Amino acid sequence: MENNTTRKRIIIKIKDFLLGKKNREFLIFLFFFALSAVFWLLQTLNENFETEIAVPLKLQNVPNNLTITSDLPEELRVTVQDKGSVLMKYLYGQSLTPVVVDYQKYESGGLAGRVEVSDQEVKKAIVAQLFTSTKVLAIKPDTLEFYYNRGLKKKVPVVINGVIEPAQQYYLRRVESKPDSVVVFAPSSILDTLQAVYTQNFYQSGLIENKSLSIPAQPIRGAKFIPDVLDVYIDVDVYTEKTVEVPVEGVNFPADKDLRTFPSKVNVTFKVGSKGYKQVTAEDFVLVVSYEELLQNTSSKIPLHLKSIPEGVSAVRIHPAEVDYLLEQSSVD
Repeated sequence: MENNTTRKRIIIKIKDFLLGKKNREFLIFLFFFALSAVFWLLQTLNENFETEIAVPLKLQNVPNNLTITSDLPEELRVTVQDKGSVLMKYLYGQSLTPVVVDYQKYESGGLAGRVEVSDQEVKKAIVAQLFTSTKVLAIKPDTLEFYYNRGLKKKVPVVINGVIEPAQQYYLRRVESKPDSVVVFAPSSILDTLQAVYTQNFYQSGLIENKSLSIPAQPIRGAKFIPDVLDVYIDVDVYTEKTVEVPVEGVNFPADKDLRTFPSKVNVTFKVGSKGYKQVTAEDFVLVVSYEELLQNTSSKIPLHLKSIPEGVSAVRIHPAEVDYLLEQSSVD
């Protein structure tokens, strides 16, 4: 009983609100506004417009022993002209069936080749499913083609084509592609001159840690790569400084001559990546004084030279860079 009374009160309040003078005028305004919008929409839909619609494209009846090395696009972008009411049906109502390209119609029997689909054939297939009042103004792409291949292939290396800049105090330790080569299906005119496949250009800067990227291969018209996306692995490391004590060795000395230097060992300081810090030791360096240089030397000191420097080492410094020496006569049995 109470619920019915409450409901009646709410209905009366809403009725009084809507039938009030100010609200009644507002409702009348909304009615005429909606009516004018409907007339405007009807008039607009009766005028001619241009729009672009998508029409699916499909290649069928491709033999299993054949590889399509340059695919057709998945859809065509068709510019059409008609009344707005008709265009609305294309955009939000009627779905268009795919334009079918039948490979068997273009079968030539060669090992590899190129097929160009007639634009008139494509336009005819599109027009067949449009309203008669609709005009086709343009079709993109304007040329349809695909390349086919029956086993002509070649394995070529991958060349990484990018700019990589590590952050300050870091250096590029290694860059590699996985896989490091790809199989290319293409006509012999392409395979005969193809020496490598390049990745698309890329740019990486400020790197402070290792990074993996998926980079597509640069496309070649009429060729198909397997795989066509490469995993590029970038290995960066931070520089650190290390000092080792390396003995001085004489080279090309006669059997009856001995070299003594003071000191006999010197410090070699260098930059190396943190990942290779423990691997680089004093045994990786060879510090020498040659007998020929000693004969021409007029000073009491002789400069030192590094004969061997391990890979991954840079900014090498020797201290002291010159040493005192003594040339002794040795007994030869």
